[in-house]
Amino acid sequence: MSTLAPSGVLKALSLKQPFAWLIANGYLLVDDRSWGTQYRGPILIHASKGLYEAYYQHIRSNTDVPIPDRDKLEYGGVVGIADLVLCSKPGQLPAGISREQRAHFGGVHQEYYGFLFAQARPLPLMPCAGKLGIFEIDTDKLLAAPPAAQKALF
Repeated sequence: MSTLAPSGVLKALSLKQPFAWLIANGYLLVDDRSWGTQYRGPILIHASKGLYEAYYQHIRSNTDVPIPDRDKLEYGGVVGIADLVLCSKPGQLPAGISREQRAHFGGVHQEYYGFLFAQARPLPLMPCAGKLGIFEIDTDKLLAAPPAAQKALF
């Protein structure tokens, strides 16, 4: 994956914090979903405006992951990019994926699909709305828009 800022229309997946931060920074390799996808390739990691408090507290209390303080996490925009390399049921994921690298610390539902990410990296926050499912974001259009504080001037 390129180290340059993403360009063009890219697929995106919206997640609550701290999942978005954990995936974008390479600490979480698999996100579990009740639905699957055939899509493979680059995917923007979008942080919704929500925080999964119980999981945030679990990470803070039970791991050595250097997760930022709650008020330092970013919300409401793209925070990273990764390659979506596999989507499969839990029993079909590659060996060596630890429980800590799975999203749901309380156990994984056997009918859910694991989205396996590789080569994740954080990006500077690009504010934008999220959507359910896998959706598209035109990054060139997004990056060309005036900052939120300046929109009233145009």
